Amino acid sequence: MNPLTLSVAIPVSLAALSLSAIAAPGQNRKKREPAPAPVSTPASVPTPEKPVSEAKDVGTKWRIWKDTQGRQLEAAFCALQDDWCTVQARNGQIHRLQLSELVVEDRVFAAAAAKKQAETKLKADYVKKAAYQIDFHIGSTLVAKGLKFNPPATDSQFVRRVYLDTIGRIPSAEEAALFLKDNSPDKRAKLIDALLASPGYSMHMFDWMGDMLRIKDMFFRGAYSFLFQDWLKDQLAADRPWDVLVRELLTADGKLCENGATGFLLRDAQMPLDGVSNLLTTFLGANVACAQCHDHPLADWSQKDFYQMAAFFGASDGFDEKGLRAANRLGKREKGADSLPRNQLIMITGANIFRMQDLPAQNLKYPKDYKYDDAKPESSVVPQLIHWNSNDLRSDAYKINTSDPTKLRDEFARWMTHPDNPRFATAIANRLWKKVFGLAVQEPVDDLDDPKKAFNPALLGHLTEIMKTARFDLQQFQRVLLNSQTYQRAASPTPDLATGPYLFPGPVTRRLSAEQTWNSLLTLAAGPQIDKTFLRRGAKMPLLSLPDEKPTVESFQAVVNRLEQAGIRTIAAKGAKKGGSGVETFAADYQGTPPLRRFDLVLARASELPQPAPESHFLRLFGSSDRLVADGSTSDGSVPQALMLMNGPAAKLVSDPGSCAVQEAAKNRDPDQQITSLFLSFYSRPPSFQENNAAKTALKSGLTLGDLAWTLLNSREFLFVP
Repeated sequence: MNPLTLSVAIPVSLAALSLSAIAAPGQNRKKREPAPAPVSTPASVPTPEKPVSEAKDVGTKWRIWKDTQGRQLEAAFCALQDDWCTVQARNGQIHRLQLSELVVEDRVFAAAAAKKQAETKLKADYVKKAAYQIDFHIGSTLVAKGLKFNPPATDSQFVRRVYLDTIGRIPSAEEAALFLKDNSPDKRAKLIDALLASPGYSMHMFDWMGDMLRIKDMFFRGAYSFLFQDWLKDQLAADRPWDVLVRELLTADGKLCENGATGFLLRDAQMPLDGVSNLLTTFLGANVACAQCHDHPLADWSQKDFYQMAAFFGASDGFDEKGLRAANRLGKREKGADSLPRNQLIMITGANIFRMQDLPAQNLKYPKDYKYDDAKPESSVVPQLIHWNSNDLRSDAYKINTSDPTKLRDEFARWMTHPDNPRFATAIANRLWKKVFGLAVQEPVDDLDDPKKAFNPALLGHLTEIMKTARFDLQQFQRVLLNSQTYQRAASPTPDLATGPYLFPGPVTRRLSAEQTWNSLLTLAAGPQIDKTFLRRGAKMPLLSLPDEKPTVESFQAVVNRLEQAGIRTIAAKGAKKGGSGVETFAADYQGTPPLRRFDLVLARASELPQPAPESHFLRLFGSSDRLVADGSTSDGSVPQALMLMNGPAAKLVSDPGSCAVQEAAKNRDPDQQITSLFLSFYSRPPSFQENNAAKTALKSGLTLGDLAWTLLNSREFLFVP
């Protein structure tokens, strides 16, 4: 049976290889609970009996999907986003199928499955009540302080804001106009639901998580994280619950080139203690960085606490030092090794030395310079969970078993993601509130040790309960926030927190992130079709896998042969020194609509570009993170940014006669309609009387529509979330 693939860049034969040669998740690892999300692993093991989406109890029946060309794929329904149906194949791999290319029966089935799936999510009545409680908690605090809510946001403010906050770009002129013309009383709720169920939502969430999880294309020479990125995008497209996703990140085994879920822990494989500090800060808001070296001076974290938590990963290893040394010796000494292309030798080695595995013993010890009386230097560390108060220890979350070193990660992950964990649900709820409102309920988001320090502790507690009720469905949680009257009010100026807490009479005025700015420019240049271009670079990564035994010239040569058969070669990096890793030629495989190229720019969304973008790229200039630290992005302004918008390729993209916004405006003969079209494209609102007159005067004096577009781009209004 030929597997169904709708990728425009990967030929059917290669797609068939990726489906038939890759089996289900968790096959090369010990059994875990619950069923892990799908990842790519070797095919020598049985395929799953049930799809991972069964937890949702919807659309879980295995089905033969067919496209209009007669290709077939046995898979289970996961989610529907506009014209894209996400399914999980028997081998555990997730695929996006373009609905318009499927046979009629499958389109009908997907629509019915999506409708049934919606019935399992938060009910509309609950969303209204939970959103009302948000408004109540905030309103009560405002009244007590003698303050009021901000006035309601206009439809123009709301539509631009909700597009940016849900799918990471501004609406097109047509999208804005359709919403503004709609007179139905529930149009805001309907738009929220539509945006959350669109591909742009998962793309925007990948941008957000990429910053938080420090996602990079390369961890080490030749160690590419493409499979990790594809895996995370798949989880977001399938709307995988946060607790399930995080549990898989913490428990996944195998190589970086075989199991994408290992990417999070392997990111810090060469600095495992730093990795533990990062995951505690990211997933729990635990301020532990200082405790890695000494008792925390400002928080109730001791160095012993940190090491006891790190001991849950003391029986795990993610970096194969012996394998690296063996490969290096092979390249220098073994007969016949000189026939192996050096760039490929380095690439293959890097792909195989990053491997998560559990060891038979917990090996973490206290440091030599440990100076406290509660443990001896260089003594073995006993794994023990941190708690914030004595009541924590009575909850089911703390009922774990640390007797088996090979299952320490499993026990830790079960504790961390348990609904009764004192911080897990609160931490992600607080982060998402900041994503939507501009400030967290408790700042900073990486310090939740004392929730009483929140701007509104009762609100933070309510948000925690919403997250648990939503079963960690991040999409549904944001649905509640977006439907609150607080979110749908006019924005406040950025507050000075030194003068006191912000009580949220409305969202905070904020600059667009680098990713939102870039995606919005692309919307102006190419239109909403940018949401239909998906970068996939992980399908070929398993080709790099070596056998587990000691590497030989023959085993390396077998991989080289596979790479060459797949058309993968390496070339020397320009200006690289002798012995450098070179540049690999893994092609950018785009599924869906191929990206346009203009002015030497690839017009693909930020999520579908290299991670992170090169230093010279628009994204980095506007504050996108270098992914060295979590939450490293910035929205600070600069002179180079202003110059880029005035004279750089970005300005050309928008003002060019071929840009979507200019072309849409030019379709109208009436200058008033042309001006209105451009204002809708940039600001999601019609021009004021004064603005319209000024623009008409400028057009009569010889300015073009492109000149007007340039002017709107370089305004302050364009760069801010209203």
